[in-house]
Amino acid sequence: MTSIEKKKILNFLLKKKSTFSFAQIKELEIINKNKNFRYMDDKEISLVMILFYFEENRKKLASQNIAIKKIKSTTLKIKYFLHFQLELDLKNKEFVKKVFLFLFSEKNISKILDYFFSTSSTMWNLSGDTATDFNYYSKRLILCSVYSKIFIKLLNLPSYSKNLILQDIEKSLDQVKQFNIIKSKICSNDILSIFKNFNFNTKEQGRGF
Repeated sequence: MTSIEKKKILNFLLKKKSTFSFAQIKELEIINKNKNFRYMDDKEISLVMILFYFEENRKKLASQNIAIKKIKSTTLKIKYFLHFQLELDLKNKEFVKKVFLFLFSEKNISKILDYFFSTSSTMWNLSGDTATDFNYYSKRLILCSVYSKIFIKLLNLPSYSKNLILQDIEKSLDQVKQFNIIKSKICSNDILSIFKNFNFNTKEQGRGF
């Protein structure tokens, strides 16, 4: 299936986010008519579209590379990308909530963890990070923790608004200034523990972390 076809379907899903269900996605006419999905079930089709949505998210992040050219501080670049991504998450809140509910209900935790790590890695790469040692992973795991915690708060609070995003980013980044303490504690289980409690119903300046 071409990228253009996937984009067309994804845009449809985003517009119909209030009415469609991943569990019954094959019932949608736009899906039913697509020959590429003929021999796939609801779960397989849903996963294809969810992974494509994640891929499109990372492309949108990359498109902001020009906007940060005048920003010299790596920490400020990370802050910019976090703010951009969380605003996008808030805009697509209802759709994103369905995405993570589906993945969680299917016990597809690896895709959830991979999303946060790959998105965090994209932010660091775009910010000019060239680390190849242990710092490569520690920086990304720390950012995973920062991003995922604000992300869960954003999805879980009905009253969450744009003006809270920057406030939460500032607060979270202030907490990771104690780099050595957090680096020794952070791990992927930290992110997983956040999801277990999620109610689906409702450095120096210039160097970064």
